[in-house]
Amino acid sequence: MFNFDEAPDRKPYDSIKWSYLAGCCPDSSDDVLPMWVADMDMASPPAVVEAVVNRAKHPVYGYAGKPESYFQAFMYWMQKRHATNVPREWLEFSPGIVPAIATCIRAYSESGDGIVIMPPVYHPFKALIEKNRRTVREAPLQLKDGRYRLDLPALEAASKGARMLVLCSPHNPIGRVWTMMELEAITDIAEKNDLIVIADEIHADMVFAPNRHIPSLNVGKKLSRRLVSCWAPSKTFNIAGLQASYIAIPDPQLRRAFADETEAGGISGPNCMVSSAAQAAYREGEAWLDEILLYIKDNFDHLAEQLASRAPDIKMYPSEGTYLAWLDFRPAGLSGDVYKTVLEKTGIWLDPGTRFGTGGDGFARLNLGCTRKTLDIAIDRLAKAFGR
Repeated sequence: MFNFDEAPDRKPYDSIKWSYLAGCCPDSSDDVLPMWVADMDMASPPAVVEAVVNRAKHPVYGYAGKPESYFQAFMYWMQKRHATNVPREWLEFSPGIVPAIATCIRAYSESGDGIVIMPPVYHPFKALIEKNRRTVREAPLQLKDGRYRLDLPALEAASKGARMLVLCSPHNPIGRVWTMMELEAITDIAEKNDLIVIADEIHADMVFAPNRHIPSLNVGKKLSRRLVSCWAPSKTFNIAGLQASYIAIPDPQLRRAFADETEAGGISGPNCMVSSAAQAAYREGEAWLDEILLYIKDNFDHLAEQLASRAPDIKMYPSEGTYLAWLDFRPAGLSGDVYKTVLEKTGIWLDPGTRFGTGGDGFARLNLGCTRKTLDIAIDRLAKAFGR
């Protein structure tokens, strides 16, 4: 039904990925292939485009509210797609999950408090903790037999005396989709150490069968009473620039503290396009999502197959979700921050693994949310530079 082999030209439309290549390498920006920022190049679902265009036709772009239909659309999606009942009273608005995590840090902790993360992980986690003058506690993931796993003893040690845990589920950049057993183990440690758990579930819908994302809201009451679950249609339907998210907080005290801090930060109001886009996405975007998931999984398999045969010194690890590939350049003799070397050799702009913290040396993240033509250009460049 949808043609993902064609992508609109994004350069003239203020795209972080495509419109600022000269900031990366001024002398050769025309040759740079950006595959770093986590948004997709393909057009959003037609229903979303139509909803935004229809709203834009009204010539007044004033202050907007948060209609019940905005929240009801998310509740409908959670029940239909994830078999999860989310009561309306649990839901708060935030323009994005990163602002929501910052709000949680300020609402639930004090200066100097320890906050646990599991690197290599989405880099704003650490930055938000440090910028808000809290202390980063790390429990790095373990890479064993070609698969990333939780290091529960390290998580237990990092959690002692800490105040919060920021959980990435599914995990960015490594693509793990946590099992119920793993989530229950995390819950037990959070319960034992009285941690508030902030779950970033922005990639929850971008999961490849037969894997299934388990919403943190479904793990059990032990987690629910200390949980802030953060969701958004942004990655799912490629509308990150519209800034819409849903923050589910079962506990009334945590919810009240979040709402108070949101108002104190002046981020409680949405832009006037948000409601129309989010409702169209959740009500009418499922068929589009099903197809693009197949396309991205094919991209992942194609990249893995081509690198194995043409550039075997670039190692890929299996991905259970997201549209991000985690590439290991260490067998190719690279270490530390590989970003500049890869850029110089190939013209491909990747996200450096070092940006994701401990365990990222020698790695880079590549965005597979692109056309097959774009991916093949990248493969040819990687094979030419790193092939045997």
